Amino acid sequence: MVGAGKRVLEIGAGPGSITRALRNIYDCRITAIEVNDELIRRLAPLCERVYRLDLNDPSWPLALENENKFEVVVAADVLEHLYDPWSALPRMKELVSPGGYLVISIPHAGHNAIIAISPGGYLVISIPHAGHNAIIASLLDENFEYGKHGLLDKTHIRFFGLQNIETLFDKAGLVIAEAQFVMRFPESTALAEAWERIPISSRVALLKNKFGFVYQVVVKAVPLSEGVQAISLFDVPVENFAEPAKPASTRHIEIQPQPSSAPAPAQKDSPNVRLIAFFLTQFHPTPENDRWWGKGFTEWTSVTKAEPLFEGHYQPHLPADLGFYDLRLRESRHEQIALAKQYGIDAFCYYYYWFSGARVLHQPLDDMLQDPGSDMPFCLCWANENWTRRWDGTDREILIAQKHLPNDDIEFIRGLIPFFQDPRYIKLKGAPFLIVYQPQRLPDPPKTGQLWREYCEKIGIGPIHLCAALTNDNEDYAQFGFDSGLQFPPHNCNCENVNDQIDFYTPFHGRAVEYSRFAESYIDRVYSPSNLFRTVTPSWDQTPRVGSRAFLALNGTPANYEYWLARAVAKTSQEFPGEERFVFINAWNEWAEGCHLEPDRRFQRQFLEATLAAKTGRSEKTSFEDVGVPKVVGARTSWHSKLDELRQELSTERERVTKLEQDLGAERQRLSDIYRDLLRREEIAALKQKLLKQQQER
Repeated sequence: MVGAGKRVLEIGAGPGSITRALRNIYDCRITAIEVNDELIRRLAPLCERVYRLDLNDPSWPLALENENKFEVVVAADVLEHLYDPWSALPRMKELVSPGGYLVISIPHAGHNAIIAISPGGYLVISIPHAGHNAIIASLLDENFEYGKHGLLDKTHIRFFGLQNIETLFDKAGLVIAEAQFVMRFPESTALAEAWERIPISSRVALLKNKFGFVYQVVVKAVPLSEGVQAISLFDVPVENFAEPAKPASTRHIEIQPQPSSAPAPAQKDSPNVRLIAFFLTQFHPTPENDRWWGKGFTEWTSVTKAEPLFEGHYQPHLPADLGFYDLRLRESRHEQIALAKQYGIDAFCYYYYWFSGARVLHQPLDDMLQDPGSDMPFCLCWANENWTRRWDGTDREILIAQKHLPNDDIEFIRGLIPFFQDPRYIKLKGAPFLIVYQPQRLPDPPKTGQLWREYCEKIGIGPIHLCAALTNDNEDYAQFGFDSGLQFPPHNCNCENVNDQIDFYTPFHGRAVEYSRFAESYIDRVYSPSNLFRTVTPSWDQTPRVGSRAFLALNGTPANYEYWLARAVAKTSQEFPGEERFVFINAWNEWAEGCHLEPDRRFQRQFLEATLAAKTGRSEKTSFEDVGVPKVVGARTSWHSKLDELRQELSTERERVTKLEQDLGAERQRLSDIYRDLLRREEIAALKQKLLKQQQER
């Protein structure tokens, strides 16, 4: 809403989350207002000026009397902190000049202090939504407790529903020209515990609340005199929180602040380091996948079926801005390219699937090659493993195999020539850059590499750069006659797993690691030979593909990823000063591996923002901020506990049966005694009768 290249006044700038985005991404010039001294210190490098002012003091605008005009005023999460927001907005409208100026006025001692907004200017204001399901859950839970952050931030004084927000602006003579919703599940808020405590029936009922996931309302407001058509907040669509993304004009966005940390030492931009993100093309139906997995299968099929394996496990990952796209559509690819460039991605590395002349998942790649509008540099990675039903590249349940036929080496490299000749293809020192996923699978890797080089020289391509992905315990690229190696996490991960510390719902047969240890194992690893390209992964979680056999990294958050990427970029610059180098990101869109920079519904664009901060040297991260493993939550979710419970129930049942058998034996003995007693009594009665008869006969 703010736009690019604007002069902005940000009221209540806080830790600078929005400030940083406006400055780094949109190239805005910012003047900020903040009251906290520590936050002012952090804001100072990002702003032209920072004023220390208390917004609840009516005299605060006087400090800005000598400021030049502002094009945009941003007030994010401000109105709810004011004692009288109803008076603040009308005064803003009253100070709009006939020439189209919008001014904000707060009276003090009979004076009007004004903040001048240039012609055509506007306000951008965000307000928490009191109708969110998490707040309703707190009320139902009879526990409306304020906290340090979130919807019930203890500094919040006022609360607004959608109708109240519309009335607030309407009475001020302001028109809501544009609105967007920040959407969040109750489980992802500070009130998650209250949501979990209310009955399931209540949660189901609240899920039917159309605006129940609206966490925050962001509006762009202009004076009524501008003649802009007002919109109703009740007409802003919310469907894309559970469905594919809508066109950009109705898309919902969120900028979430990262946890604060101590400022890092000053970093320099690394212009010699380019970021290349791996790109998967399996987001469209193919005849092969139809045959192997069922009609219409794409990567999204696996993604949407994923379920969490333990309490707090983030699954499924569902897309936000780009929706459930289809890569047969050029528009989808163009949107991806625009988004990637906006946040500092320099190129894509497309997976190339070739099996002795047969190609799969090639339609998006071939169309990209023919499309001048796909203006993104690229390189290729030959995924030269078998395709199997287990998704693990082994020789079991093979769907399509690498045959390694006599002519494969020449036929393969011949097929790459149109890509190498494309001006967008990535070159290192003039040589096309080709990655091979598993060179160790080639029958004779040095011979294959030599044949490729000779062929390219012969037809005029010139030298090529062969890079070996370090996979499946291989950490030596030179043995294959290749020019360099490429880290490929999670391959060759050497950190310990933490399976025994996690309370899985059902038996888990995979491997869980802690992200910080996982990342450190790649950051600090030493390779020989050393012509190595570093790779960073935002997260990793194979649950959608392999379920309980997954490799998953706990705490794959934007903050942790930003720290790893910043260190990878810095180390690359230090190790290869002045040289053109690449840092790879695995991956742009590996959704079924839980690994993607593309916005999802939980983190929105935070991974992209982290990418830009790390690349441009503006990251403030000094450590991995999110660490540890989920807490054990007890018998309700633990399969270990459930098994113990069943064993205890079985033991109790056995004891009960034993006692019943003992009681039955005792009862049998009692009945036997009674029977014998009855027999004796009958015998005595018969004897008495006999004696009586004998006496009578005498």
